[in-house]
Amino acid sequence: MSVTFRSASTRRQKIHLSSVEETICEEPDDLDLRLFDWYKESSDSYSAEIIDEDWIPMFPEPDICKKLPETGIDTSTMQRSLCPWQWRLNHDEHREPKILSEAYCLCRKSRGVSGAFCMPIKREVAVLRRILCNPITGHYEYVREMQTITVGCHSVLPRTQFASSIGEHYSVLFNREI
Repeated sequence: MSVTFRSASTRRQKIHLSSVEETICEEPDDLDLRLFDWYKESSDSYSAEIIDEDWIPMFPEPDICKKLPETGIDTSTMQRSLCPWQWRLNHDEHREPKILSEAYCLCRKSRGVSGAFCMPIKREVAVLRRILCNPITGHYEYVREMQTITVGCHSVLPRTQFASSIGEHYSVLFNREI
């Protein structure tokens, strides 16, 4: 059983009643602060590229994939993009934040004549995962977690060989060691 109410601060709170124990459990008062602290800590750390070359595009692809990008003054970023995307909401009741906006790529190949492919751009975001209700405190307990989400789509050329470091290119170009 679940009861929803609004407090004086208009923040939505949920109290869950367990039918077995009749334990009342609610969100901790400092949940927003915990999430903010975790977000600050995680954004200061190094973020590696997340590669997802096995993603599966929509089938059949929408008509926008067959058209050249538009360049008019009133066009959106998505309409001008070589790899258009749309947004969807990712909802998880056991996570804070409960709702994340996530992009998904509409096309498998880049629009135009480049021969490039569309690839999702992934990023790890800090979330708090609800794990249990502490019957002593009456509050939910959360653990820190990183969740990978898609934030956009970009056009990439197909691989023809393994990549080399950018320093190698500059040392050859300027004939000096970097």
